[in-house]
Parts: sequence; C-alpha cells; structure tokens
Amino acid sequence: MGPASLELLRRAARHAAEAPGRERGDSLRAAAAELGESLDPRFRAADLDRLEIELSQYQATFHPEQQERLAALRRATVEAMTFFAEFRPRLVGDVLTGTADTYSPIVLQLFAATPEQVIERLLAHDIPFEESETSYQYRDGRSERVSVFAFGAGDDHVVLEVFPEEGLREVPLAPGGGKLRRASRQQVEALLQEEDGGPDV
Repeated sequence: MGPASLELLRRAARHAAEAPGRERGDSLRAAAAELGESLDPRFRAADLDRLEIELSQYQATFHPEQQERLAALRRATVEAMTFFAEFRPRLVGDVLTGTADTYSPIVLQLFAATPEQVIERLLAHDIPFEESETSYQYRDGRSERVSVFAFGAGDDHVVLEVFPEEGLREVPLAPGGGKLRRASRQQVEALLQEEDGGPDV
C-alpha cells in the first residue's frame, strides 16, 4: 500500500462537496470502499492534505458560486479578527483552505491568559454565545482541551477556540491527524487581494 490514488481522492472530494460538514476521513473511507481500495494509515495525514487540494479544485470547477461565498466569509473573517485583535487571532479550517461551503463556520484560534478574558470581551459588546470544549492532539502524543465560544454574526457562524498565550508558538494537529494551517489577519487579507486580482499598479 501507499498514498491514496488520485482517483480515490477525486471521488472523496465529490463526497465531501456533496455532504457539507462531513468529516474528511469519512469521505476518504467511503471512496475507498466504493473503489475496493485500502487506505494506508501511514499516509493518513498526507492523504487528508491532498484531499483538501482536490476538494478546492472540485468546488472551483463544479460549484463556482461557492467562490463568492468563500470571499464573503474571508471578508467577515477579517472583521472578526480585527475585533479580537488583542488575542492575536489565527484563522483555521475550511475558510482558510478554500473548501468552505454554505454551512462552514469561521473558526478562529485566540490566545489569552484565561478564557474569561474572551468572555469579558463578548459580554462587553452584548454578544450572546454558546460555550463548549474541544481537544487537540500534538505531534508528541499529548492532548490539550480548549474552551470554545460560538456565536452568530449576521449570516455567519463564528467559532472561537481559546488557547493559552504560549499556544501560538506550537501548532496542533488538524482533526484527523493532518497538518493544521493557521493564518494571521494579514495573510487572510492577502488571500482576498489575490481573489480580487492582486494590487493595483
């Protein structure tokens, strides 16, 4: 065995595009079952990274309207990152990778001395929110639980994951074990500029 075949990845991308919110790993397994292929766990992270690329290409080809939605989400992301600038926000997830659909939330990782600092910021601006927790794995095998605050902003859904301040220096694994990408506000603004055709000259 080895890395997933291109045919498998393309079929998995179609599954992921047609089932918003579905775990990428589930899409890979469904495609493998249909093709009668096996997935090599040694290449899981690489397969997930390659699937993101295939999914982005699939959406650009077959669902071009989602590119408008993606741009709108990224503009809203810049506003949210400006609002939470004191917590050095980083964008993660589908809005960053370019695979966002109608149901994708804006996921920001914030870095604060305590989660209560973020709560105070939300309460000070009368923003109702839901509180929960999630966990992340690291390459050294340890796991870390972080507080999560979710709220609505117009048509968008924003999810805040609050890490300790030192968490900015170490990037956890993505859900499913792939490489987690993070982007600063300036990097998101650069993505928007690219979508708009680049800077004026």
